Amino acid sequence: MSVAFLFPGPGSLRRGMLHRLPDTESAAAVLAEAECGHPGGVAQLDTAEALAESEVARHVCLLVAGVAGARALTEDEGVEPVAVAGHGPGSFAAAVTAGLLTLPEALRAVRIRAELLERAEEPPRDLAIRMAQHLATVRRRAHTLTYVTCTAGSCLHGDANGVFDDLARSVALPVRWGETARALLETGADCWVELPPGRALTERFQAEGTDGARVVSMEELGIAEVADFARGGAGEGTMAVG
Repeated sequence: MSVAFLFPGPGSLRRGMLHRLPDTESAAAVLAEAECGHPGGVAQLDTAEALAESEVARHVCLLVAGVAGARALTEDEGVEPVAVAGHGPGSFAAAVTAGLLTLPEALRAVRIRAELLERAEEPPRDLAIRMAQHLATVRRRAHTLTYVTCTAGSCLHGDANGVFDDLARSVALPVRWGETARALLETGADCWVELPPGRALTERFQAEGTDGARVVSMEELGIAEVADFARGGAGEGTMAVG
């Protein structure tokens, strides 16, 4: 079976999300790196108060949770995706997993994105331009893992500039769910794994009724069952889409 990793956005935020990540060495390493790389650390960003009051907290938590979940699967369980896709801040976690951003680069980028949204002083188009200006300073890297854009529903292969354009535009454009689901199928992925937190994307793609894929939430089932599912096991909590 071929696997796609899905990285959720704001609809999956929940209190304590960074304290419910897989208990693995790689997930712990991501938390430690983020603790050093984010001003003030990340340990208290997933409190109910912080998530309610701070766009930066919301963005950073989604990024860190997604990257930690992905590395737990790839490094601790040996599950390698053929494609990644992310919603909102989750798109930066997808870019990290695809090797296009380092975690420190992504932490800085999502902080800037969050601060732009918190100020809300400019129209969405101008926010996208500001994000593009920042991302223009980030090193471009070759990538072989397919990156699926949620703003256009397209598959990008070896196109770092295209990915960075999508990251910038995502601050201003809505997600095109149907097109994204079709693009994921075009990658050949028939197992879609939603990384932490939550199962909002699992529910969304199930509702899209996309032919042939099966989708599962890591937070809902746990890493062991999700890894078994990704390797072609039965996966009790999986559901066929469409």
